[in-house]
Amino acid sequence: MTTTKLIDVARTAGVSPTTVSRVLNNTGPVNEGTRARVLAIVAELGYKPTGGVRPQPRKEQRTIALLISDILNPFFPEIVRGVEDEAGTNGLTMLLCNTSEDPQREAQALTTLIERQVDGIIVCASRIESSALVTLYEQSKIPLVIINKNLNHPEIPCVLIDFENAAYRSTQHLLRLNHTRIAYLAGNSLASPSLARRRGIDMALRERNRTLQPEWCPTSFPNVEGGFQAMSSLLSRPRAEQPTAVIAYNDIMALGALHAIRTYGLRVPDDISVVGCDGIVMAAHSNPPLTTIDQPKYRMGQLAMQMLRLLIEGRNVPSSGYTLMESPLIVRESTAPCVP
Repeated sequence: MTTTKLIDVARTAGVSPTTVSRVLNNTGPVNEGTRARVLAIVAELGYKPTGGVRPQPRKEQRTIALLISDILNPFFPEIVRGVEDEAGTNGLTMLLCNTSEDPQREAQALTTLIERQVDGIIVCASRIESSALVTLYEQSKIPLVIINKNLNHPEIPCVLIDFENAAYRSTQHLLRLNHTRIAYLAGNSLASPSLARRRGIDMALRERNRTLQPEWCPTSFPNVEGGFQAMSSLLSRPRAEQPTAVIAYNDIMALGALHAIRTYGLRVPDDISVVGCDGIVMAAHSNPPLTTIDQPKYRMGQLAMQMLRLLIEGRNVPSSGYTLMESPLIVRESTAPCVP
């Protein structure tokens, strides 16, 4: 006869093993409807928490994990702070995991956290396929919230920016300044945020009967050095074949692009206009100050943690699956009218 295990109860009830443990040991807050459902499944399956299948005793403090893709990117600290502040007010301990823009490392980290049965996970700027994230969730049922990626899953809330629209507005801004030779420093061109930005740029250019030339869309690692290398590849072309404006995947790539432009003896914005994305603090203090798409990073982290807390408590998140945050275009001195 097959012995019913804790994980069997969790899967049947559609909750995490941690939630089942809380119900059986009465060691943490659980929604009353969820509690009743778990107890009904326990009775139905005849689960007996004895011997080796006894739920693990409750940790002194509940723990959530936050995965970020690059700890060196100044975009992430404000998100980390938002998550950490909100977790602290609710008595939760936060584990911070850096995946260094490596999809395999991210998948391994998620698997490890699931095995440790953390109470919930927030994944920011995921580099693995959406289907893989959904599969990991379906297998574990550990509460999961995603920042800056939309999984289209009813049980996985997502907090994100409309990057397609953001890039569309950035391109419109440059077009209004009479730029038509516009390039895109794409970062990881296969990542969903990069593809979304590319669609927005293409859309704005098509409205003016223009196209984004393939040779003006270099890919590189999305950091300062990657921005420098990608911009240098554009500037190594004859002057007549160089763009007059550049949209970077993120602000730190844009900072690398500013350095490359100076290295080639050109000026921003007199010779080339540059637009970033993220609204990191140092963007306002670059030389020149950077035009960028802002993201409410602290609020995004805070909201993601609020959603995760509701899921941990077995409550529904009041949204349609994802929450779009505002992303204003902040115009600074790195963009100016194109001089023929």
